[in-house]
Amino acid sequence: MLRRHIVARALGQLQASADLRSRLHTPAQWREYAAGIRRRFAAALAHPALMRRPQWRERPQSRHEYAGFSIENLWVESLPGCWMNVTVWKPDPARWAPPWPAVVTPVGHNGKYNPSEQYPPQIFAANGYLSVSFDPPGFGEKAWGNNHFEDGVRGYVAGQNPLVFFLADALRAVDYVLRRSDVDGRNGVAMTGVSGGGFTSICCALLDQRITAIGPSCYGLPDEVHPIRNGYAACPETLWLNRYADGLGMTDLLIGARFTPMLLMAGRRDTIFTTQAMRDLTSAVRHAYAGVGRADACRLFVDDCDHEYTPAQAQTFVQWMRRWQGGAVTRRQPVIMPRELLLLPEDELKSAPPAGLSMATAAAGVVRARRRLHDAAQARRELARLIPDWQAHRRRGLRAATAPGAATTLWVHAFRELSLRDGPAWELPATLLRPPHDIGGVLVFFDDRGRWTALHQWGWLNRAAGVFSRDDKPRSILTVDLPGWGDTKPLPGPFDVVGWGGVDRWTGYVSAATGESVMALRLREAVRVIDYVQREWGTPAARITVGGFGLGASVAGLAACLHGRLGGVLLLEPLAEFASLATAARPNRPHDAYFPGILNAADLPEALALQPAPVLVVGPRDAAGRLLGSKARRTFRGRHVAVRPVAFDATQESTVLDWLRIH
Repeated sequence: MLRRHIVARALGQLQASADLRSRLHTPAQWREYAAGIRRRFAAALAHPALMRRPQWRERPQSRHEYAGFSIENLWVESLPGCWMNVTVWKPDPARWAPPWPAVVTPVGHNGKYNPSEQYPPQIFAANGYLSVSFDPPGFGEKAWGNNHFEDGVRGYVAGQNPLVFFLADALRAVDYVLRRSDVDGRNGVAMTGVSGGGFTSICCALLDQRITAIGPSCYGLPDEVHPIRNGYAACPETLWLNRYADGLGMTDLLIGARFTPMLLMAGRRDTIFTTQAMRDLTSAVRHAYAGVGRADACRLFVDDCDHEYTPAQAQTFVQWMRRWQGGAVTRRQPVIMPRELLLLPEDELKSAPPAGLSMATAAAGVVRARRRLHDAAQARRELARLIPDWQAHRRRGLRAATAPGAATTLWVHAFRELSLRDGPAWELPATLLRPPHDIGGVLVFFDDRGRWTALHQWGWLNRAAGVFSRDDKPRSILTVDLPGWGDTKPLPGPFDVVGWGGVDRWTGYVSAATGESVMALRLREAVRVIDYVQREWGTPAARITVGGFGLGASVAGLAACLHGRLGGVLLLEPLAEFASLATAARPNRPHDAYFPGILNAADLPEALALQPAPVLVVGPRDAAGRLLGSKARRTFRGRHVAVRPVAFDATQESTVLDWLRIH
């Protein structure tokens, strides 16, 4: 259900863009459409230092000479306090007199030490082009604090776009080569790379008109295929918040790249970025180029290779640069191949840049600079903004369908399995324990382990309901599987066999790109479940306690704030702060727990403090799963908030049951 929902939403957003494109007929319309893509893309990056720098800082490190080319290694500052390790590949001045044209070669998800990253610059140098390469965030000398999965996803909660770190390095490389006295920049700079380096090349062309030719290789597919339908857990930096909602699918990004001469390259034996899918994508882009009279400036070159950047691709891109950029090296002559392509030792390409700003430290900086909210109405407004079409969903509400079979009587309670529904394609499985009269109120409970975990085999929720005692005040229990938990948990797909795969990653990343994150869905449905209890059972809000376990408890706490009028809040071993996902050294939470934009609204401790109901928090844990211990009472503050810093177990059960009897 959750996969189908995310897929349908994403495809609908991409189809809306396709429908817009189908109505474009004149060059002016196509250029305005492309300009709109660039505006939305720049707004999605929203980093003031990305496009301009107050001063230039670089540190030369080493030089090496080889037959036919030479290299220089240096540091360059790409963002304030963030250093990149640049290798400059220079032509032989005896063969090609400087100044030389330049080509920037951003590296994909590898270090700059592999054949796909070393051979092309040597071919460019052999043909009179100065080129630069550099490790991307998360690899080689930029590994620390920049794991583009583990650290890139931190940007979700911090409201940052991790793509900034990839593009900053590439754009600073453009700045750098154009400052060199041995570079001829009159015809701009070319950019080419494989995989993530190809995606970087496309995105930089959207931002910088100095990039006058690009050659992305094995860089992506129509999003409808990859990653939406095939379930591939792509990277957070390629699936930033609202990407699809903003109409920025791969087709649109390519169209938005200023109609720059674009050589798209693919490998015939690439099993993911398949030839047919690449042809389909190229066809859509060429249609746009033809719309502005530049059909010949977009071409697909299919090489007999896998997912790699080959010497044949480098040779073809040399011809492409000569054709479109002009300049001194465009005389009609064959492309020169070096006598031997060298795989240089890693040590000869290193420049040992200092540790500085990274994805991890940038996200942590946002947390440190963040100010807590102190106004309940503002907190509710900000939480509601995280949920697309919130008011419409809430007005529509949930309806219950009873599972086949009559209710079973369990001592005092009637037991039923329910399906809380919003149309035929959306349901929340629920289990209900309800006495003849709700004299003890209702506990609505969400458990990230599944709704049956606390019921099964004498689970404590039975005792919270008073199932086995006619002397106590019986209580209704409604325990519900929120999207992605319990019976709604998606099954793994074929691409989840890889180390970077995972159902939680695909659902977390792709849902973020649609603007309706999985955590926003959970928060939305939690409040709608509470609304259902109020509406269908006629239960006053003051007699409803909302609770949960694990991430279910965290959602319950946010739901109490967003609802604003409940009778109690019971949180068992919640993730204490979403902010900790951005600051912990080694978080171990699923990636769909990284709630995009939550720190711009209200984190859990302030959400609890800003809602009026009495709260009991038992065993809050950090992002690594450790108990907060003595820190728990400093984290959760408020006269109506009680904290038990120890784990929830049989010893603490009596405390919880006593609290429920009172509240």
